Amino acid sequence: MNIAVATPPEETTSVVARSRIVCFVNDELTAAALRKGLEGSNLSIRRGTIRNAIKMLETDTDLFALVTDISGIDNPFAELQRLAGVCPPDVRVALVGEDREITFYRELMELGLTEYLPKPLTRDMVLDQLRPKLLGDAAPGPADRGGHVISICGAQGGAGATSIAINLALQLAETTKAKVALLDLHLQGGETAVMLGVRPGPGLRIALENPMRADTLFLERAAIEVNERVSLISADEELDAQLDITEAGVRHVLGLLRQRFNYIVVDVPVPFPPSMHPVISLSRHALVLLEAEVTGLRNAHALRMAVTNIAGQDRVFTLLNRANRAGGLPRATIVKALGAEPDMVVPDLGKGMTQAVNLGIPALKHVSGLRRHLAPIVREISGVDAERKGVLRRLLGL
Repeated sequence: MNIAVATPPEETTSVVARSRIVCFVNDELTAAALRKGLEGSNLSIRRGTIRNAIKMLETDTDLFALVTDISGIDNPFAELQRLAGVCPPDVRVALVGEDREITFYRELMELGLTEYLPKPLTRDMVLDQLRPKLLGDAAPGPADRGGHVISICGAQGGAGATSIAINLALQLAETTKAKVALLDLHLQGGETAVMLGVRPGPGLRIALENPMRADTLFLERAAIEVNERVSLISADEELDAQLDITEAGVRHVLGLLRQRFNYIVVDVPVPFPPSMHPVISLSRHALVLLEAEVTGLRNAHALRMAVTNIAGQDRVFTLLNRANRAGGLPRATIVKALGAEPDMVVPDLGKGMTQAVNLGIPALKHVSGLRRHLAPIVREISGVDAERKGVLRRLLGL
């Protein structure tokens, strides 16, 4: 059975219709990874599995490629046989599933499939492994080998951006065993140091205002060790202080951090001035965080556009925080306003989050469930337990 043939026949339908890539997946994390990794293509993402794909192909075959989920299917090879009966031979077919065995992968490839990716998917998996085979290109991305920058941008005050930044940094370090810098660019009224129960010094402001005075040792002296793998770089300037943060200073500080740390999680002030643009442009993941409120929805749209204009659409992820909070907007309203499901969701985890702030301790140590809800975000950022581990990584030539 040959499901995918590389050479398409002569066009008989519209170019627009025949350029379609249709995806049937059954979870939002997979949908988000495909949306970001295949950004710029004629992409349609729908809820479902291979069975839904088969039903669609019975009446609609004007597409270039199909990506479909086989998770939870007891006999995927029987469903693939059904798919082959309705799928045109020139349509490229890729599968997503939960089986990570080499033999399973080889059996699928022998059928003529374009690719098989094991869950959990990340954007980088799609960029590196699937996009070149479907589109013949690679989406633009950071070309250098510095540390991975993750920016957290709150669409509204009090939405929990700082709390997410802190606990994400801690869990990244815990999961990857890598060195993580937590950079708080709220130089006046920043809450990161307060939430961690520490007091920052003047080093960050000096470095941002005068990059010629900042070197690696200088920045190390400004960093506060949160634990053996996580360091905080923050400031506590007076509210009436006249700051002169320069773009060169921001770029230099980030450059120093990227030399010494594997990940740099940045709590970015919003609206961000032009001097902060290097943070966004260097981010491999820019998380726009909002709560289920009218203000958050309004601001999130504008903030996503601002971040997209600087970094590109494929790097922007929407994170809905305290998703099921009492009195919040219904999920359907949020999806309609955003135009899609949020890429990432963290539910309301109760008053323990506030108690952790008052105690000056990370919420990871105080709130059961937070680690579980941050895990998918960590996987998307780091790829740990996805494409970077196991025999499939070697098999696929990464």
